[in-house]
Amino acid sequence: MQRKLPNVDRMLKILTQALALTALLAGVQSNAIAAQPLQLPTFSISYTLENNYITAGTAELTLKGTEEQGYLLTLQTNPTGMFRFSNKGKIREQAKLASLSAPFLANEYSYTNHGDKKRSYVSSYDREQGTATTTFASETTTIEIEPDAVDRLSMTLAVMDQLNLEPDIEKFSVKTLDKTGTHTVEFVAKGQESVKTEKGKFTATRIDRPRTTRNTVTWFAPLGPTNLVVPVQIEQYKRGKMSVRLRLKDFSIN
Repeated sequence: MQRKLPNVDRMLKILTQALALTALLAGVQSNAIAAQPLQLPTFSISYTLENNYITAGTAELTLKGTEEQGYLLTLQTNPTGMFRFSNKGKIREQAKLASLSAPFLANEYSYTNHGDKKRSYVSSYDREQGTATTTFASETTTIEIEPDAVDRLSMTLAVMDQLNLEPDIEKFSVKTLDKTGTHTVEFVAKGQESVKTEKGKFTATRIDRPRTTRNTVTWFAPLGPTNLVVPVQIEQYKRGKMSVRLRLKDFSIN
């Protein structure tokens, strides 16, 4: 009996939005007299992807420098075991950034779906003109955007900065971009809970992203020498039932 591969595409979107909360909470851990805009370290964080409590693959979030003196923020998922024979779970998102400090406005974002290449696309942003040019399904279009909106992967860093400046915030929203335009993502803080992962137990801050039929719950905890707060567990619910879970597997924060 074949097990159904989880909707990793949707999980990627969820992880991207959840990660946006991460480093902002890192600001909560600092004892600075006055909150300052966040200056990120480079990092690599890996997760196990579970489908009905069966490991179906892995996901990795990395932020690293490039030879062009810029930075690449990448989220990559890979199926494992029986699931590796289906490329539906092999997806990569990537944003090209000029610096590691706010406002984290990428000049390019790409989405690559190895299992369904028709869904892959690349967007480049002209912040001065307030436009995004996207190549999707062999067609190139240009649309108007809000210049201060972030791509859906760099939203991770934007939320991090917001929580750094407002550590006690209970509700907040982030303007984000996709190939159709600018959207607003809402988040709600729900206090602290205990979470068990492969790297041990964490007292983590719970963040909910409420929606009509699908709900996402993410737990954030400080890791590494800089106490960078990252998602240690993510759960997706569909009509009240959990469908996919991501758990922290390993990390490296420089």
